[in-house]
Amino acid sequence: MKTSTQSTLFLFLFLLIFAFNGLAQVRPNTFLMNPDLLMQNKFKLNAGNEQCLSALKLLISNSSVALNRAPYTIVNKTITPPSGDMHDYLSLATYWWPNPNTSDGLPYIKKDGQMNPEVNEVKDMIYVRELSKDIRLLGLSYYFTNDEKYAKKAAELLKVFFLNSATKMNPNLKYTQIVRGVDNENGVGTIDTERFVDLIDGVQLLVGSPSWTAENHEALKGWFNQYLNWMLTSVVGLEGAAQPNNIGTFHNLQVVSYALFVGNKTLAKSLIEKQAYSRIESQFTVEGKQELELSRTNSWTYSTKNLEAWFKLASCAESAGINLWDYTTPSGKSLKKAFQWMLPFASGSKAWPYQQISTLSLDQFVPIGRTGSAVYKDVNIQPVLSPTHAKFVSGSIMDLLVSRYY
Repeated sequence: MKTSTQSTLFLFLFLLIFAFNGLAQVRPNTFLMNPDLLMQNKFKLNAGNEQCLSALKLLISNSSVALNRAPYTIVNKTITPPSGDMHDYLSLATYWWPNPNTSDGLPYIKKDGQMNPEVNEVKDMIYVRELSKDIRLLGLSYYFTNDEKYAKKAAELLKVFFLNSATKMNPNLKYTQIVRGVDNENGVGTIDTERFVDLIDGVQLLVGSPSWTAENHEALKGWFNQYLNWMLTSVVGLEGAAQPNNIGTFHNLQVVSYALFVGNKTLAKSLIEKQAYSRIESQFTVEGKQELELSRTNSWTYSTKNLEAWFKLASCAESAGINLWDYTTPSGKSLKKAFQWMLPFASGSKAWPYQQISTLSLDQFVPIGRTGSAVYKDVNIQPVLSPTHAKFVSGSIMDLLVSRYY
């Protein structure tokens, strides 16, 4: 009875918010999250759909942490970048450790898959990830409730990190994934900002809010336009684009997303045509294996992560008028085959035969499986999704509001 009363009260409060703010449905211009699905679920919420309301409660609960978050800024780090400018992003190479064969430990040596805790001495990468997560949550909460407090907080976080002269990040990653004892510019580090694509979707959901003005939006687009140019022309950016594995995939995803955000659809389309098609050919076998990722010490993690990047890129490509989902190279390679190759392992029906030094989590594949179930309707994905299906459709998982699962 108590649960029923709480649900009724929540529904009443939610409908009051909608009544106060109006019910105008404007199609959001998101690139990763399906805008039509977002609109459908907002309509369901307004109609009192219990499953969507349950998922919304989880979303609001998760967003409450972001509402109380102090703004992130990279200028307060304790290690100064080589430029001397604290506004420059800095991170340390994740898998590089002190050299046991030298007195000073330099140059560092690589231990693939083993994270050196020293990387946490610089918080810039953590701030990028947490900020991106918070903006996505706040953007979704604002979109589904029309409650201005979420947009107001998101605007505060965005202004401090990107726009305010005293606290903003410079639009470059020149000093990313620094290897101690090695004088290099590391294109591998362009993956550090891969979560910005989620942030952009969150920002798109703020459009129209009094707290996030058109001037704010244009200023942020200006920042990302500079960053996009850096990613496409700098030594580090070009090296990131040239990486043959998941690093290159995430670079392509980022620049396409940034191009769409700043309104350059022509560039986004060109970047897909010039990079994505050839990358599908080089990264996958005809069977669907990702051999570069399978060679890693955490092969399951990287195979899943790379396919996730491809699915995100395919989602963005829709906004550029390109169907990557069904693209097949002349030699017969495709995202669909890569997805199908992973399914027996993701369902647990086949044991993963490759090296995985950290814990192998089948749950990592579930979000990909949900998207795949919407795109590839002729593929049986239920063995992957069935363990969480009941929780998902009941609204016990927040993803009900944003997943493309059908």
